[in-house]
Amino acid sequence: IMHAVFVEVDVEDGFSLEQARKHLQENAAPVAREAGARAAYWLAPQDGRGVSVAIFDSQDEADELASRFHIGEAPPNALPGITFRTVEVREVLASL
Repeated sequence: IMHAVFVEVDVEDGFSLEQARKHLQENAAPVAREAGARAAYWLAPQDGRGVSVAIFDSQDEADELASRFHIGEAPPNALPGITFRTVEVREVLASL
């Protein structure tokens, strides 16, 4: 049974989408890959909120990655102005 790490972040005003795109590709994506993610998606922020979902083959892998993230703190190596709002591990019920 696959599991997902569902994350919401608060994003301060003045956020650069292009800077974020580069940073995520160079930093967040490799971390997710090294943690065992089969797929991961970071959605553009809207109304000060960003969302990401990373999919894992096991709950243990998902739990391990989620344990590195703490609500109210900045993601590791994050751009300034980003803090965790939600970090949850959820079972994947269906996928394409």
